[in-house]
Amino acid sequence: MTRNIFVFGVGGTGARVLRSLTMLLASGVKLNNTNKIIPIIIDVDAKNADTSRTLKALESYKLIRTKGYGDREDTREGFFNANLNTLSSIKPESGTTERLEDSFQLQFDNLETSFIKYIDPDEELVGDINMDFLEALYDNTPAGHPDYSHTELNLRLDMGFKGNPNIGCVVFNNLASTKEFKFVMKSIGEHDRIFIISSIFGGTGSSGFPQLVRLLQEEERLRNNVFGALTVMPYYKVSDDKKSAINSDRFDSKTEAALTYYSKYLKGKINCFYQLWDHPLKQYENKEGGEEQKNNAHLLELLGATAIVDFVNRSDDSFNARDKTEYYDFGIKQEDQVIDVRHFFDKTRSTIMEPLTLFTYAKKLFLEVIPRFSNESFYKELELGTRMKNDIFFQHLNTFFREHYMSWLKEMMDNERKFQPFNVGEDLDFNSMVRGKPIEVVKILGIVKNGGITESFLKTKFGVIEDELKKSIPDTEKEKRFLKLMNRVAAECFSKLESLPSMN
Repeated sequence: MTRNIFVFGVGGTGARVLRSLTMLLASGVKLNNTNKIIPIIIDVDAKNADTSRTLKALESYKLIRTKGYGDREDTREGFFNANLNTLSSIKPESGTTERLEDSFQLQFDNLETSFIKYIDPDEELVGDINMDFLEALYDNTPAGHPDYSHTELNLRLDMGFKGNPNIGCVVFNNLASTKEFKFVMKSIGEHDRIFIISSIFGGTGSSGFPQLVRLLQEEERLRNNVFGALTVMPYYKVSDDKKSAINSDRFDSKTEAALTYYSKYLKGKINCFYQLWDHPLKQYENKEGGEEQKNNAHLLELLGATAIVDFVNRSDDSFNARDKTEYYDFGIKQEDQVIDVRHFFDKTRSTIMEPLTLFTYAKKLFLEVIPRFSNESFYKELELGTRMKNDIFFQHLNTFFREHYMSWLKEMMDNERKFQPFNVGEDLDFNSMVRGKPIEVVKILGIVKNGGITESFLKTKFGVIEDELKKSIPDTEKEKRFLKLMNRVAAECFSKLESLPSMN
């Protein structure tokens, strides 16, 4: 049975986990029995830089996938094979004539204001009695005070909830009235699955997650759909700033309060509940939101993306009855500040590390090797001389490798919790790329059994594999043929790596 998977990324953490999922899907991580992955970002901070770069990566992925494979849903192998698409690509089962913007982001209305004006835009409802009640619930430091703009009733909403779930839950109540959310409700089919990503220590995620579950399950026909959720507990801190509304000293207490609430009100409503946390090693600069909030990618976000893969690939009979929730944590073999492939258990290595290794080989092939092979027949047959400069497919592939994938990988390598599976310097050859597992020439009784990855080896593989692929993939589908060629050559490089002794 095939189905669509609706993945809601709530708040900045939700967007960052979706960024990692995009990289995993680009690398060819396999998903079973799935028509489409529909990522839906919900973030009231409209200019959040973390959200913006995730949206750009998703849009680039979508273009590459469409140009390479069209809208086919039966592509299951190779780079960019998953049909990751926007909500507007869905034709709702219950008919509607509503047309949506082709976007991965769900939009809120009327947030360019303070919280008090959001509650009472015409200043007619909040009289003295109501204001006394609101001031009992929310901070309302008077105008002129240095903290005035950060107090709860005066908080500007289009910059996010600043770690205030008590504000976020009020705003999320109005999500159901937006045309995009109404379209979501009509678009989810009987067999589709729903996954929600959120943090538990901020404002948008911790308030949006339970409200989103409630809104979705208010629709009686969706109560029997399979629900999964990833809750991310504190994994970083922010520097002290008296001018900021965000204080990471309160992260733990917020986490405790939210977990208590979730255990009471969400138990039995979520089939699979994934949980992640880490000792906060890094203190980020305190940026409340907007274009300045751009945190380096973190290993925990990558691991969060593996929870989505696990959820998608589970068989229908692996889920328990609605009144029971299964909880999952992620573990590594040992605690360490620098993490590489050797720290993972076998399932994680087989699920994500082989595809990521292939994609990192492909990055090096595309950016450094292929331009040197302009005299080879495969280069001429695929018209790479012209197309790599002028074709939108190749331009986006270049952008994806340089600006999305490599930036994401290097950010994790440079974070305090360093994830360093690869050596990625341009002066390094293929044989030194996988950290801790160099490929060397292996001789047995004077006979070369493994000669490493050389330029001659790569030229031969490109030529032989292109000759094979063009028999089944016509010239009208050269983008698809190129993606297949890259994947197959990268796999030949990986076979050299696999022939070496185990890294355990």
